[in-house]
Amino acid sequence: MSLILHFSDSHLYADRQGELKGIKPFDSFRAVLAHAYSNYPKPDAIILGGDMAQDESAATYRMVVELMREYDWHAPVMISPGNHANLGILQGNLIPYLKSLFSYSDHLQLESWQVITLNTHEKGSVGGYIAEAELIRLERLLSATVDKPTLVALHHHPVPVGSHWMDSIGLRNRDELWEVVDKFPHVKALLCGHIHQLFDTVHHHVRVLGSPSTCIQFTPKRYDFGMDDISPGYRWLKLESDGKLETGVERVEGFIPPDLNNTDPY
Repeated sequence: MSLILHFSDSHLYADRQGELKGIKPFDSFRAVLAHAYSNYPKPDAIILGGDMAQDESAATYRMVVELMREYDWHAPVMISPGNHANLGILQGNLIPYLKSLFSYSDHLQLESWQVITLNTHEKGSVGGYIAEAELIRLERLLSATVDKPTLVALHHHPVPVGSHWMDSIGLRNRDELWEVVDKFPHVKALLCGHIHQLFDTVHHHVRVLGSPSTCIQFTPKRYDFGMDDISPGYRWLKLESDGKLETGVERVEGFIPPDLNNTDPY
């Protein structure tokens, strides 16, 4: 069995006192990490979902790693970049820093499973897009490992979640992704962030999982933007040797936005 932790949508600022909708993302992310380490101190991999840095600054990306260093994790770290991402800083600063302190991979072979992360960042867009080269990489990796149950992690949701406003900024070329995934029955699950809510469904015989944010939560099944009266959290996944997957979401207490009707853009 292999244990994976998924932290997503932290929306951190370089200023630790910075606020998003009335809460401090630094404090909520730190609380989530502390909870995860207390309950799951020895994961086999940690996936950092997209939107880690609200301000997309090098200082904020460094802060993410420094916060993780507070805990005695020895797991490789993976990244699935999303809309709030500075790819230049990710590739030039964050990934080398991760390699020096932990280890980094975008394709990880575990005991019985493999995990592949995808980049859905599209410059200038809140929605997501998987570039042709990334789809080719995915198909090549899946073709070479047909005997390995596979988890694919990406930021933008690859299926509608039932909220009109959120589905309008999902993965723009999701049909192209599914054309690749449908060829390989050993793909067991797709894992995403972006939606700031718990989500669990089956699409084309593949389980699709959405994780909460370590910051504010979005209300499910809404036509327009809305924040939920639920605390931040993270997802754990246990990948069993027989190809089965067990998963759940854990939450910390507090960090509810003081004005749930605040619809100002951010």
